[in-house]
Amino acid sequence: LKPFWLKHLPQHASCRQCQLQDQDKRAMAGTLLAHVLDKVDPRRRDRRLSTSPQPPPPRVQLVVTPIGPKLPKLQAYHSSILVDGVEYSFGGRGLVSARGRASHRAFPRAPGETRSFDLGVARGADADSLRRKLEPYFRANTYDLLRKNCNSFTDCALYYLLGQRLDKKYRCVEQIAHTADRHACLIQALSGGGYQPNRNADGFSVEQVIREVRTPQPVHGMLGNHTPRPIMAF
Repeated sequence: LKPFWLKHLPQHASCRQCQLQDQDKRAMAGTLLAHVLDKVDPRRRDRRLSTSPQPPPPRVQLVVTPIGPKLPKLQAYHSSILVDGVEYSFGGRGLVSARGRASHRAFPRAPGETRSFDLGVARGADADSLRRKLEPYFRANTYDLLRKNCNSFTDCALYYLLGQRLDKKYRCVEQIAHTADRHACLIQALSGGGYQPNRNADGFSVEQVIREVRTPQPVHGMLGNHTPRPIMAF
């Protein structure tokens, strides 16, 4: 037996337009019925939503490009992360997102020496929550070449998404330079004053950000020994 609200719907249509109208009316009727039944039995809605297909967890990649001169064991890098193909990076404009590996195109050694590493999928976090959590720490005009740079953001982002830290080899130069500059202003002297500390970065600490944003989450991916696996070079 058909419900009373279906008796008034067209049962047959000879033209394509009428058929589409008929389908729309039936779809609306089905949606209305589901809404009414959900109101009568709220647990029905919970059961229906629990069985609905869920989007797959986001896949995370680390992208690095060597910058500056080639020095053994003292190579500087620019880094960013990709979340399902969307890049997140930090610079003078703050936290920026773009399709692909846009932030690496400005460096002379890209794309030939750029490397991408597949780190697996994030559980319990996504791109929206990443921006919401980290953007307050990485505002525009707070970038500092040594103390708060792209690698600082990548380190925090990887920990937030995956519970993994950025490999220290990608940060060794700036850490050495930061130490030298703090004690003797060596970097400012060698750069002829080209590097000046950004006062807006005073007090920033990667370790503090990591403590505040979240605790590590279980990860499904290549993270056991904290050594990323290269998947492609371009």
